[in-house]
Amino acid sequence: MAETRKFSLVYDGAEDRIAWDLEDTEGATTRLWLTQKLSRGLVGALIPILEKRTAGAASGGSTLQAWEQAAAMAEFGKTPAVRTDAGSSAGLVRAVHIASGEKGFSLTFEFGADETRTVGLETPALRQTLAVIHRLYTAAGWPMDLWPAWIADPAARAAEATVN
Repeated sequence: MAETRKFSLVYDGAEDRIAWDLEDTEGATTRLWLTQKLSRGLVGALIPILEKRTAGAASGGSTLQAWEQAAAMAEFGKTPAVRTDAGSSAGLVRAVHIASGEKGFSLTFEFGADETRTVGLETPALRQTLAVIHRLYTAAGWPMDLWPAWIADPAARAAEATVN
């Protein structure tokens, strides 16, 4: 499998799962299914990593997180969604391995018969991805207790701390 070029996420109500669709540099597509339980574990692992990374740079707690989140979302553009078809690989994700590097993160998804796909994300892209997953959680009606306020409405949280 070539390097992942782009991805999109969508909630499928009939499956009650998130579909994480990937397209690689050769144009091949894969649909990865994330259950609520797996998604909850993924989000529960990523949020503290982001908070620790930002806290290491400066203090400020949730206000700083809100600023960082708002900045990431300001850079969020519209890219056409990945289109999967009958020839696409697909599978239920069993595990996600997270590697944190200097510039970002690597998420390796295990699925199917010992197959994996890896997505590399710089920190702003990870924040954008978490914002999309938050929206999908809302659409699905899944429990929202694991989400910090700085994800839900980063611009509002950042504005609370604005000094004129």
